[in-house]
Amino acid sequence: MYRQGLILLCIVGIRAINPLENEIAHPETKSHPNPKLPASEMPLELDIFKLINVSSKDQGVSLVEGPIVKYPAYKFRLPYGNVPLSNSNIVTETMNNTKGFTAIFLYRQQKNNLGTLLSVNSPGRLTPWFQLTSNSKTGILTLKYRLRSSNKLNQIDWGLPRHHRKSPLAAWIWLSVSMDFQEGLIRLDLDCTPSSFEGIPSKKGLHSTIGMPKEALVYFRQEPGRKKKFLGSMQVAKILPYVSHERLWNCLEISAKLSPEFQKPLL
Repeated sequence: MYRQGLILLCIVGIRAINPLENEIAHPETKSHPNPKLPASEMPLELDIFKLINVSSKDQGVSLVEGPIVKYPAYKFRLPYGNVPLSNSNIVTETMNNTKGFTAIFLYRQQKNNLGTLLSVNSPGRLTPWFQLTSNSKTGILTLKYRLRSSNKLNQIDWGLPRHHRKSPLAAWIWLSVSMDFQEGLIRLDLDCTPSSFEGIPSKKGLHSTIGMPKEALVYFRQEPGRKKKFLGSMQVAKILPYVSHERLWNCLEISAKLSPEFQKPLL
């Protein structure tokens, strides 16, 4: 069965469901029989790069080398800004699964940049239904979301991992967030640190969902008004119409206190 999950969000104080889920029992990592990579094609995945047909021929886009070999990575700089997506409904349909969804990103952000990875908004409204923002200046990852049953904007902040500066691939962030409406949980996976969990507010006996309207607009790499533009490189930007319960990359060890050489997934 296909392993699912990249950026996952989960309840305060709870560590990964199984901290050993991605440990490899031997050092022969290159010959590991079942490597997991976010570049692998996953069932029913929505690849945002393919959806918007991004190319190095686009103004403000160039090809760069990412952590995953033989797989394209793109550097985004001004003036590139293909937003909102002309086919936003495809994304919102994927994220409107009543059981939940998973968002996956592999990116390297420019220094001192406050950039939105993905934002879903109703036309003419700045308050998002779902928004994921990375701040390389403060080292904070922020999730904002609104539930169908409430007008309240929920916000969760997580600290981004600090990286070993001597490694050329250290600045790449492996991220997966899952919204699990059945369990009422948000799970976040970052690099090789333990999964983080947060509860989704719900009324007694009822499952909460986001329920984005059909006319909602999807903004990639920025929010409405061309604000908070993400500047940097990306190798993966995907949405799965289901909840991922495992991270999609292998780690030699999952811990909050890893030596610099073990902080990143195995390739």
